[in-house]
Amino acid sequence: MSVLKQLLIELDIPQREFAVMMGTSKNTLSRILQGRMPVYQKSREKTIGPIMAWVSKNKTAMAWLKARNYGVSDIWLPFEGQGKKKVAWSAPIGLGDPNEIEPREDIEMITRNALRYFKMFNDPFFNDVNSSKDIFMSGEHRFLREMMLDAAQYGGFVAIVGGVGSGKSVMRKVAVEQLMQEGVKIVFPLIIDKSRVSPASLIDAIVMDISDEPPKRSLEQKTRQAMRLLKARAESGMKQVLMIEESQMIDKRAFKALKQIHELENGFSRLIGIILIGQPELLKKLDEVSNPDIREVTRRITTAEIQGLGEDVAAYLRHKFTRTGKNVDDILAEDVYPAINQKLSRTRGRKTIDKSYPLSVNNLVARAINLAADMGEEKVSADLVMTC
Repeated sequence: MSVLKQLLIELDIPQREFAVMMGTSKNTLSRILQGRMPVYQKSREKTIGPIMAWVSKNKTAMAWLKARNYGVSDIWLPFEGQGKKKVAWSAPIGLGDPNEIEPREDIEMITRNALRYFKMFNDPFFNDVNSSKDIFMSGEHRFLREMMLDAAQYGGFVAIVGGVGSGKSVMRKVAVEQLMQEGVKIVFPLIIDKSRVSPASLIDAIVMDISDEPPKRSLEQKTRQAMRLLKARAESGMKQVLMIEESQMIDKRAFKALKQIHELENGFSRLIGIILIGQPELLKKLDEVSNPDIREVTRRITTAEIQGLGEDVAAYLRHKFTRTGKNVDDILAEDVYPAINQKLSRTRGRKTIDKSYPLSVNNLVARAINLAADMGEEKVSADLVMTC
């Protein structure tokens, strides 16, 4: 049973009556509710378009869909009882209140029908980063990239924080590529469960990534070994940086170890820089009011949070579509960009928070393109974006 069929049941609208309202036959509507769409484009436009337009304008229908995490374009999907599951929690159990954890968005894809309708050969949001030329860097992203490069070159201690889909991983790849070109050695602790990062595992990672020596057995021996290797590299003019992703998962003991590692010096110069990359929960861990026992660590870390694309949304989408050889103006109306910013803004008290992260923008535009194709619209409009 489709979402639309369940919606009609919930609103107590008989199929025969709804078919008359939509200007189609009961048999045609019955086939649509079973997932059998009209074959010909004109037939689709006469039936699909009016149905989606009716749903988007019906406040009761929209409230029912929203309560179950459905959008207008989801009404053709099979009904899943409690609704479509659109988020999955990205942090492990026990890491704070799950209601406060940043949700991980599913990746929305432009349908084949929509690609054909708008004469697009590729989905601009799928498998979209294959080289540095595919990456869009806003002014915000460039500033944060420079923070990371500076920490690596001059032994800084920084934390880059961003929500799911904000571009943390892409920024890390850009920074790593440039650092490697400049000859900076990057230390990556590869332990998958970052909650198990320990002082010993951090020292092991340094020893293994900057030398061919096996780590010593005791922590004292490991530390002396790492100190010797780092000093030798520093005296040869070489740089290194310790980079940890998903660092919101590391515990207080590991944070204190990072402080001690950062304090390793050769004269007046730090022997190694540190870059932490994590989700918003990292900010809570670095709050000295909430965690006064690690305030000596948090006061040494320069923290920066990735903001949404904001006014760069239009430039971002133009870049994405240009990389696929398509003019975005052929698909998106000019009023779409302010609508995207409005749709992806959140209010917290008196503060408006910009959530126009790249992944969120991708998903919203993909849904709007699919809906526009289903409704036979010439372009995606602001009204369509606001209904998705």
